[in-house]
Amino acid sequence: MIELLEIPHYKKMRWKNGEGYTLEIARSVGESLDEFEWRISMADVKSAGEFSKFNGMQRFLTVLEGQGISLNIDSELKYLHTLQSVSFSGESEVYCELFAGQIRDFNLIYDPKKISAQYQWIFTQERLEIPIFSDFIFVFNQSIKPLEVTIDEKIFYLQHQNCLKIQNENLAKIMILNPQFSPQTCLIQLTKI
Repeated sequence: MIELLEIPHYKKMRWKNGEGYTLEIARSVGESLDEFEWRISMADVKSAGEFSKFNGMQRFLTVLEGQGISLNIDSELKYLHTLQSVSFSGESEVYCELFAGQIRDFNLIYDPKKISAQYQWIFTQERLEIPIFSDFIFVFNQSIKPLEVTIDEKIFYLQHQNCLKIQNENLAKIMILNPQFSPQTCLIQLTKI
C-alpha cells in the first residue's frame, strides 16, 4: 500500500508537556501519546524549554527550518543547525535553547524493543534505487522543489514537507529520482522485531 501524506492533513496535537503543538504525519496506531510503536511528526519550537519524555522510546530529531537550537541532553550539549540531526533516548532529560528565533523540527519516536529503525537524510543529486526490505518506508521531502519518486513504475511527486508512506506488500523496490536541484530527503525504514 502506498499513501501520499500531505501537510494540510497532518494532525495538530498538543505536546505531551502542553507547551506547544506537533503536526503528526503518521503513527503506528491510536491517538494516545503513551501508546504507539512509532510516530513521525514535525513541531514548531518557539521558545526555550524542556522536551516531553517518552519512556522506553528512542528519538531522532532534525532541524528543518530556522537558525538552529542547542540541546542539553542529560547534561551533554548538542548544537544543531538546519538539516542536522541527533538521536537520544525518550527518557533523557532534554532542555533546548534557540539560537535566533523559532525553529521547525522533524521527529521520529519509536520503541526499540518492537521496531528496528533506519533514519537517514539524502542530499545527493544522483538517482538512487533503494531495495524495499522494511515493513514501512517513509520518504519526506524538505526541499522547496518537488521530489519525484517511482515505485514499480508508478510515479509520485512530493511537494515541500509532504511524505510518502509505503507499506511493504511484495513491492520490488523504491526508486527515488532526484531532479537537478539540491535534494533534502529523509528516508525512514521501520521493521517489526
